[in-house]
Amino acid sequence: MKLGIRISKRTVQKYMRSARDRRRDGQTWATFVKNHADDIWCCDFVQTFDLLFRPLFLFFLMNQGSRKVVHMAATGHPTQEWTAQQSRNATMEGLAPRFLVRDCDQKFGAAFDRVAEGVGVRVTDGCAGPEHEIYW
Repeated sequence: MKLGIRISKRTVQKYMRSARDRRRDGQTWATFVKNHADDIWCCDFVQTFDLLFRPLFLFFLMNQGSRKVVHMAATGHPTQEWTAQQSRNATMEGLAPRFLVRDCDQKFGAAFDRVAEGVGVRVTDGCAGPEHEIYW
């Protein structure tokens, strides 16, 4: 502006993005998922309805790398104990990922985490948001 040159806000944003100092002491969530996709399982519930319009909850465990469903179950009343049992059922044959990503849903709870950690799985929840950094 001191030189009399007018530039748009968008131009300043474009060049400031590359000038910002990025933290180098960890990797971003996107980089972590890309590097370890075959070692990550994700789980979540999907709500649907049966023929009598009663709520039905479908539980899925999916391999992040292959995008294949590893385990699926359904219930009308999901509890923490039921969800922990589904984790036991999915890892019964010795198949277990290094990391398991779940959300902050109350249906998971501490019992679910204990079962997963018992077979050597590191559980992370999505409460911190996708932009948080991983320091594992």
